[in-house]
Amino acid sequence: MAPLRGTIVIMLQPPLAAACQAVGLHCADARLLHARANHTYYLPYASVVVRMRHTRGSAEWIRRLTTAVQATAWLAAREFPTVEPWSSSGSSPAVTIDGWTATFWRYVPTDIALAPASPADLASLLRKLHSQPDPPVRLEPTNPLGALLSDLEHAGQVLTPAQHSWLRGRAATLSDLYPNTPMPLGHGMIHGDAHTGNLFPTTGRYVLGDWDSISYGPRAQDLVPTLDGVRHFGQPQSDWDQLCTVYGIESDLEHHPGMRLLCAARELRSLAAYIRSAPGRPDIHAELTKRLQTLMDGAPARWQAV
Repeated sequence: MAPLRGTIVIMLQPPLAAACQAVGLHCADARLLHARANHTYYLPYASVVVRMRHTRGSAEWIRRLTTAVQATAWLAAREFPTVEPWSSSGSSPAVTIDGWTATFWRYVPTDIALAPASPADLASLLRKLHSQPDPPVRLEPTNPLGALLSDLEHAGQVLTPAQHSWLRGRAATLSDLYPNTPMPLGHGMIHGDAHTGNLFPTTGRYVLGDWDSISYGPRAQDLVPTLDGVRHFGQPQSDWDQLCTVYGIESDLEHHPGMRLLCAARELRSLAAYIRSAPGRPDIHAELTKRLQTLMDGAPARWQAV
């Protein structure tokens, strides 16, 4: 569905220069690396990566991004393989300007000698992460639907009334089931969006990045992205089997009621970034529409990352 006739679509641009200035950096040579849930920039002169998220001033999201910086600094000090935050003397972990929140990270140089990360590499890091003690920072409880509900408040341009109503109803159903559904593997610190695309090869090892969703919740949630890849993105079943073998669990965990609920929640939460980015992007809007239709119909379908 195209934006309504007469609607003016404004592509939001993050205030990169102001965010950099706030921590003593400049962005004259900034390179845009990625733009979806976050606008991610590389500053070559400083070897710094700037991640900017349109939080609309949400206190919850600002707390979450601040926690991501603080928790990864603690993990790095414990020699856990993670990207590391960058900071200048006296600067805040997260800087919020005009509804955008920026965090700053040390650039990870790529080790081209390493092959792309495998599910086994991911499972090894997740076992190590899930065995860590509680960090000395407060972790927010996991929200299995992520930013979906807040993004629905601003989805008038890209969703039909029927789509909006279905998403609201489905989200309410899953939210009601979540507190009383038993979860395998227990609860603890989780990454929240753990997939091989967030493993970066550097200096002979892989490090885990993109910690925006770090929280306290069911550890099984960190296994869901691999299962989601098998179900929706054409990854082979062997990826899930490999992940389970290295993590140390049986692959039939996918049939556990808790896993089924977490998978259903991820299907919905994955729509949030597409809802935010769809205005002015026909390719993203088309993928959003396809995903929604398959979920509403209950039919299996191959999705594409845009």
